[in-house]
Amino acid sequence: MSKTTVDDLSANHNLPAPMEVTVSDVTWNPESSRRAEVLLTDSTGNSITLVDYSGANNSAEWAVGYRYRISNCKVLGGSSGENLYLAPSKKTRIEALGPESSDTQLLIIGDTHIGREEHPGTGQSIDPINALAKAVKYGIDRGVDAVVHVGDIFHDSAIEKHGAVTQLEVFNPLIEAGIPFYFIRGNHASEAGEKLLDVMTDQLARHLDTNGIAVDSDTRIFGIDHVHGTEFSPHQYQFPQTVPESTNVLVLHQRLKQLSGANRRNVDLNQLQRQFSRQFDAVVCGHQHDGDRTMWNGIPVLYTGASEFMSINEGSNDRIAWLLSVEDHRVNLSRYDIP
Repeated sequence: MSKTTVDDLSANHNLPAPMEVTVSDVTWNPESSRRAEVLLTDSTGNSITLVDYSGANNSAEWAVGYRYRISNCKVLGGSSGENLYLAPSKKTRIEALGPESSDTQLLIIGDTHIGREEHPGTGQSIDPINALAKAVKYGIDRGVDAVVHVGDIFHDSAIEKHGAVTQLEVFNPLIEAGIPFYFIRGNHASEAGEKLLDVMTDQLARHLDTNGIAVDSDTRIFGIDHVHGTEFSPHQYQFPQTVPESTNVLVLHQRLKQLSGANRRNVDLNQLQRQFSRQFDAVVCGHQHDGDRTMWNGIPVLYTGASEFMSINEGSNDRIAWLLSVEDHRVNLSRYDIP
């Protein structure tokens, strides 16, 4: 299927189909009504400007060299069709696709809680398998090197029917695409879920630990399962003294001091880093159902948030996944809002 390009556009119409573009330049807040003016390049090398109006309530984090998919966006310009530009509205959807090119790409997903069927706060129906399947499809379409789950794949209430649908809609497409599924265990699980993971271990799934798994020749992922309460002790974890990969990613399912503040139950990454002779280049963590991120010692630290609506906090930040990209030994994290 051919991609929408600048040549397909006409003034005063919507994009005829989603358009994939790369950011060439960004001017932030050029006028009071404009959040940004973004110079974009389409798949054929043609340029077009996007005027990101403040009233559109768009939250895209425009970054030079990053790719985006834009849909349901107005095309404006002169009556002759010249000087076309894109003008997003509140109906416009903008998906971050990560850097234009990268050496390694990982789809990061957290807290799916398959088996839970109602929102814990509102009681409204939720569909965790649907959310996970859509995120995985995004990863397959992107051609990621692996899918990484940061814990609580299944909720305590998951039964065999949930496992069967998960295998059909999530694991089978990954097997067909040849994309591995790496995971750690959170603080929720079910017998049916563990049974499916055992079956998938022979075909697809691998449990992460502190020995790490090499995704490719450049990137290794380490994992630590959830530990309850104050029982987490960084000193009990031993990492390899040497690893050949230049980029190292740590996956956890805990509350972190660096994101949630000082608390005796929160893990201090400084203590955990001392157990590893190399530097972690990124830390991704589940357990918190709202996505959040910060920088720690110059590296990104992330709460993935939940992949389905589950947060009970006001202004919740969930039903999201992340694309972790490694290029020239630098780690970038791009948020993906699951439709």
